[in-house]
Amino acid sequence: MKTIAPPSAKTAPVVPRTKQTSRKGTKSWRKNVDVTTEEAKLDDIREQERLGLGRVETKADDALFETDTKGDEEIRKREFGTRKLRVDEILKPKSGVLAVSSKVLKDEPARSKRQFSAAELARIERKQLAQKRTAKHKVPAKKETSLAIWDAPAEPETVSTENGEDFLPPKIEIKVPVTMREQPKAKVALPAVKVAPAGASYNPTHEDHQKLVQEAIREEEEAIAELQKIMARVPKDHDGGAMTIDLGEDDDEPASDAEASEAYVAPLTRKLTRAERNRQARRIAAEAVAARKRQEKEMASRVASLEQLQKDLERLEAERQDRLSEKRKRKAEKELAPLRGSKAHRYTAAPLALEVPLTEDLAGSLVGVKPEGHLLKDRFTSLQQRRLIEARGLAKHKRKFALKEYEKRDYREFQ
Repeated sequence: MKTIAPPSAKTAPVVPRTKQTSRKGTKSWRKNVDVTTEEAKLDDIREQERLGLGRVETKADDALFETDTKGDEEIRKREFGTRKLRVDEILKPKSGVLAVSSKVLKDEPARSKRQFSAAELARIERKQLAQKRTAKHKVPAKKETSLAIWDAPAEPETVSTENGEDFLPPKIEIKVPVTMREQPKAKVALPAVKVAPAGASYNPTHEDHQKLVQEAIREEEEAIAELQKIMARVPKDHDGGAMTIDLGEDDDEPASDAEASEAYVAPLTRKLTRAERNRQARRIAAEAVAARKRQEKEMASRVASLEQLQKDLERLEAERQDRLSEKRKRKAEKELAPLRGSKAHRYTAAPLALEVPLTEDLAGSLVGVKPEGHLLKDRFTSLQQRRLIEARGLAKHKRKFALKEYEKRDYREFQ
């Protein structure tokens, strides 16, 4: 008997029949059994434990789910909008006048003004002064203008008066500071070229040359004294003694230790006898008589020598003139002291050292004169002293960490 298959059997897919694999033994079982689903579940559980969430099956519903009682605000706005209800708009008061109340209103007591302390009043006053100062010096904003270089020049703006007449606006002069036209004080007071002293000539007199040498010696002594003051403030070294410096002075006769150790002992005083007092009075009287005689003899010799007296007068007059010139020089230096000491810049120009030729180096004629100093350096220092250019100084680089000294092994072995 022949059977006919149903119509659904024709459309159903044909699943190929797999070959039955052997599962005999542990090795064949592991090879032929599919455990993919179980491994995926175990990986999911391990991932949850690694993230610290724990297993979902063991947690309560409150820990996994949240009840939303508000709803989404964006959905409410999108569906209903921000329009209020009609009943709320009707009940909203529209009049700006307050309604009449049945209660009797009492007058409000006047509020007392706030009492400011002295510090607050001073702070308010400073703030008002600062605002006034800012408004006074406020620069008006400039108007932005565009100018085309190829267009025709613009006509000047005119201003109309009450009568209808037009005129050009007055030209506004630029206010230039008064100090712009004034020369610096240092430039006026200090000479551009400082005249060298007479002792610096190629053929000076003996007096002028000795005076210049003494001036150079005085400057050198001041520099040495300043250096000694600086060295006195230097901390002592590790040996316990102060740091010393050789200033070039020769000690021909060193003091002995015995003389240095001896201390001065004042002599014992005693009452003088009558004979000693008389002897002392006679000696004083004899000295007075001798002094008077010397004075009379000196006066007689001066009267006898009028020429010598005239020379002495001339010498005294020359000394007086020298004192007057020195006084004028000191006065001029005192007037220029504020200019030299003023801090126009951060640094001040250091004066140049005196160029002093020694006696054996004097040429005596222009043929044998040797060049001294430097013209460019002299002009540059003069410009700095007259404040025409800024005086600069060398930058001081401070070391952040002290240098460390190391002794290498080779050096130790060499010693």
